[in-house]
Order: sequence, then C-alpha cells, then structure tokens
Amino acid sequence: MAKYSQSLYTQRLLSLPILQSIEDLSVKTRLPSPLLSQYLNDNSRYYCHISVPKKNGGYRPIDSPNRQLKAIQRWILRHILEKLQPSVYATGFVPGIALKRNAIPHTGNQYILKLDLKDFFPSIKASYVYSVFRAAGYSKQIAYSLTSICTLNGYLPQGAPTSPCLSNLVCLRLDQRIGKYCDRHALTFTRYADDISISGNKLSIVKKAWVVIKLILSEEGYVINKNKEMLSGPRSKREITGLVVTPKLGIGQRKYNMYR
Repeated sequence: MAKYSQSLYTQRLLSLPILQSIEDLSVKTRLPSPLLSQYLNDNSRYYCHISVPKKNGGYRPIDSPNRQLKAIQRWILRHILEKLQPSVYATGFVPGIALKRNAIPHTGNQYILKLDLKDFFPSIKASYVYSVFRAAGYSKQIAYSLTSICTLNGYLPQGAPTSPCLSNLVCLRLDQRIGKYCDRHALTFTRYADDISISGNKLSIVKKAWVVIKLILSEEGYVINKNKEMLSGPRSKREITGLVVTPKLGIGQRKYNMYR
C-alpha cells in the first residue's frame, strides 16, 4: 500500500494524469477499450513505413503511425512526457530551446570533439522507455501499456510524436554520466538529439575525454557512427549543429546557403 501511495504522490507532484487501470487510460484518451487493446497487443499494422532520402545520401526509414494512434501518442506527449525534465545537457527536442542553445556554450573553446550516435531511435529499446514511465510513478501495467503505445517492434519509431521527447528522457543517465565527467575536467558538453559535442582548451584533456566518452556510450548501449567522428582545433573552422562557434557564434556556410 505504501508503494502504491508513493506512485500516486509522484504523479500528483509532477501534475501527471492519474492512471490506475487500462480503463482510466481509455477514458483519458477517449479511446474505446477494445480499440486500445488492439494497439497494446500489436500496433505494427497501424504504421506506414516509408524511406526519406538523406542530404548526404542513403535513406532514412520513417515509421509513421496512423491518425488515431498518433492522436493517442500526442496525448501522452502533452500530458505526461512534456512534464518530465530531461537533463540540462539536452538541447534537442526541448520546447522553447533554439538550435543556437546547443552551440553557445562551446563558443571560444579551442578544441571541439563531435560524435554522432548511429541509428539513434532504433537503438532505444522498449525496456528503456518502460523505465521512464515507471520512474514517473506509474504501475507496471500502466507503464507497459504506455510503452506499447509509444514503441514499435521493441524500439522507438522514428515518426511517432513521442519519440523525440522519450529519447531525451531515456538519455538522462547517459547525459549525467558524460556531463559529470566533463564538469570534473573543465570541458563543455551538450547533446542535440544524436549529436554529441565536447569542447575545451587543452587538447590532451579533450583526447582523453574522447576515449572515456566512447566507453560510456558503449556501456549505455549506443554505437558511434565512426564516419562522423571529428576533432577540430584552433586552425580549423569549428561548427556545432551548423553554427560556427569561433571566435564568436555565427551561421555556417551550409545554413547560409539554405537561407539565401
């Protein structure tokens, strides 16, 4: 009973909807229980699978939910996920935070290390998403149901409105581990979705961080895209998410060409 009361307390403290049963979820989302059960049992047939060309070649798989499933996911996003706080290091997918917020902290630093997480959304497992809902105070049954609605074939689908916010919440521990290391070594760290940026003024410290952070990423279950690893120094143009950060913040050539 004490554990049950604690869960309700957590939900009320965060102003989250109280969900104690599948029926509660049905009422809150205004979705009939039989249809909700279909989404919980197998939602793969409610997705449209398409491939979108990437700017640098290749294709990006997109799993887009149908209108009704997307409406439920948006309800979860608005009433639950957006009330949970990501780490202070996360700058992507955060309402009210502009792209430049990811670059400004690095302005003036001499060395910038950029890493890219490979297959970011597919690498986030349903078990990680389940942990987010459990941490929010929901019972195992409700957390499992919410996870089933927000995942596809055991991972985060790229195309669901809940996936960006969930990716930040799932990465909370990853961000904290990297952030703690960087804070101890006078380094600056930000993460914009799957783009990790580390900067500092001592090359040896940045290089050592390169090794340590790759180990942390591996321990947390992420794979680095080796083709996108980059270390920039004082004699090169240093860009973060398309913005030049030296000697002061400015727009990169690629983005400049886009807006001409």
